[in-house]
Amino acid sequence: MLKKVTFLGCILSLLFSCMEQSSYHIKVNLTNLEPQEVYAVLESEMMKTAETYLYDGNGELVLSPKEGDYRTLTLYYDNFSKWVTVYLEDKRRLVVSGDAATPHSVQVKGGGINDLLSDFKKETALLLDEYTSFADSVSAEQLAQQGVNRMTRLANIRNELRLQAEAFILKHPDEKASAILIKDYFVDPDNHPQIEALLATLMPELSGFYVVQELKEYVEKAKQTAIGAKAPDFNVMTINGDRYTRDSFSDGYLLLAFTYLWEDMCHTNHLHLDKIISSYPKDSLHVLLVTLDEQPQHLRDSTGKEKIKWDIVTDSLGQSIKLLDTYNINALPRSFLIDRTGNIVMRTDNGVELQQTLDKLMPPPESRN
Repeated sequence: MLKKVTFLGCILSLLFSCMEQSSYHIKVNLTNLEPQEVYAVLESEMMKTAETYLYDGNGELVLSPKEGDYRTLTLYYDNFSKWVTVYLEDKRRLVVSGDAATPHSVQVKGGGINDLLSDFKKETALLLDEYTSFADSVSAEQLAQQGVNRMTRLANIRNELRLQAEAFILKHPDEKASAILIKDYFVDPDNHPQIEALLATLMPELSGFYVVQELKEYVEKAKQTAIGAKAPDFNVMTINGDRYTRDSFSDGYLLLAFTYLWEDMCHTNHLHLDKIISSYPKDSLHVLLVTLDEQPQHLRDSTGKEKIKWDIVTDSLGQSIKLLDTYNINALPRSFLIDRTGNIVMRTDNGVELQQTLDKLMPPPESRN
């Protein structure tokens, strides 16, 4: 009987030991974090799941997410305006610490990826804190109003961070953290040659790492929407029932403009769409506006009394989201200028730059009645 009890005790001990090892235990200790709800978004290869935690302001929050083969946990706070990403390599205990007001420099300890990324953050702490004060404390519009000097300094900070990230990557070509630094600091549709060059410096054994695979896919997609590339084809229906493909506009230039919801069209003022569409004949420049609205009828009702000078595509049947993915867009608004042969001439979010390009490519603008 004693042997049976001892044997059963060993089995239970082993079972509970395995259960303990298989659970995530993440201690969050952030200063300047007010009492609030925080959100933990866990991502695996196939899915995302979110959990809500109540932080009571006592200085520490312990996260014990549900079981799953997760890759990352992103902790969102301050109404989703700030976040910190934790890499879940295994089931070990992890500690998140630092100043909640400067999430870029928050440290995550536990696991090779987190530890190396935290080392990089220590090396660049002053730059990261300055970047936060420039980029996060004011809006882009406010930053622009404060003068060229501040915007120049912000650009310089980004460049310095990229240089230090590149040095770190070259120093650690066999580490997964290096692939993550490429993702964090170099992902930009205009920057795909440098991404490709940095990926080539990584050791071959990292080729199966999911971040490396995602970066390679991103590079291939970026090439498809690079200046001079053949614009990806599409097949969309406007709110008025007209169906268009890329080749529907072979008689002139096509301005493919991606934006927010119709109610937020003020966000596209800096694209100068009203001015541009009024400056060029419709048979020379077509404008196809892609919005994230899901209800064509609602948009028809909203625009019925207005003289809309462009064709509008909504996200009915997911067509806008599909186009966003096809054209590799990660920020709005964004526009592509496509020539008569279907090649991409320009990609921009700047209306002044767009109009200057149109003036060079087309005959002198004509006023429309």
